[in-house]
Amino acid sequence: MWVVGVMGSGKSSAGRVAADLLEVTFYDTDEVVVERMGCSIAQFWGENGEAAFRDIERVATASLANHEGMKSTGGGVVLDEENRKVLSNGEPVVWLKASVETLAARLAEEPGRPLLEGDRPTLETLSSVMAEREQFYLDVSTHVIETDALDVAEVADRLVRIWKS
Repeated sequence: MWVVGVMGSGKSSAGRVAADLLEVTFYDTDEVVVERMGCSIAQFWGENGEAAFRDIERVATASLANHEGMKSTGGGVVLDEENRKVLSNGEPVVWLKASVETLAARLAEEPGRPLLEGDRPTLETLSSVMAEREQFYLDVSTHVIETDALDVAEVADRLVRIWKS
């Protein structure tokens, strides 16, 4: 199962908890990318740019395609057509959807996000990111979980229910 959504939607947190509950392996494309790059995403992005990062992200996503387990993606993975094809291979794809206000509140305490100017989430930046990606999330997802009013455990529980359905 793939878990997609904008940064701050809870993909990694809820995905990891759900994987533990299901006793399956948890994979995170961002972790695969960091391992391949040998540095943080923010550092690599700053030194090499978004295009170079997206190339490595594409390889990381493809490398997880045949792995069984709970797979969380980076927020921008849906921007790449090859990634969308990988995500649409028949496995469930769950979009964790949240309002820009919720995302901003969640991201306020999380530094190191390359798309956020000065690591400070703004409603304008997040609205722009959502506008660019929303249709792609919709296109690849088989399920949508609205996470605004849910905590990590509640999102994980819903992921488990989808896994078992």
